[in-house]
Amino acid sequence: MGTMCMPMPADRKAYLDDNYSSGSGSHVVLKSSFVGSTYYAAVQITKQGEMEGESPVVFTIAAVAKTSSAQGEFCYKSMDETVGPGLSQCPPGILKLLTPIDELERLGVVTGDSLKWASEWRERCRKHAEGKKRRARLKEGDRIKLPYKVRFVGGLEADTFTKVNLPRRRNVFRPEGDSSFVRLTSQHLDDAELLA
Repeated sequence: MGTMCMPMPADRKAYLDDNYSSGSGSHVVLKSSFVGSTYYAAVQITKQGEMEGESPVVFTIAAVAKTSSAQGEFCYKSMDETVGPGLSQCPPGILKLLTPIDELERLGVVTGDSLKWASEWRERCRKHAEGKKRRARLKEGDRIKLPYKVRFVGGLEADTFTKVNLPRRRNVFRPEGDSSFVRLTSQHLDDAELLA
């Protein structure tokens, strides 16, 4: 699906909640949240049986929308977890509501590569959430080590860093053996091991 644009709604979250829901009740947003400019939602889907008297199939998958706004316009690109979006900071509260991967496979509603991509996306989201908790616990003087070297402007390369607190700055570290300050990305911190 391409990017949709429209005049800025009064409430972006309410607009997307309504967009992912249906009047018939076949699609219901159970929970949603914005993380930065990305919208995440647990959408419960009810598929009616193909034959008369067949029970409906009910499952919940994640919806993801990359959004932007400028000059009074709101744009979003809609996708779901089965396409394996790169945007993988879905809150744990939404992940908990999703139908387990093996159940999706058993129901036959997600198969093949889509099942693999959904599973990998959920794992990336869990890893990000765990890394976020770990990052929040880092305090001044904590040492971390990455499984690879990071190259910075000026040619500095390092894999071991010490946490430094600077006013109004996040993720600031001092590379081991150097007196400069560097910033590490959340991806770096997700990969880091805390040294004793």
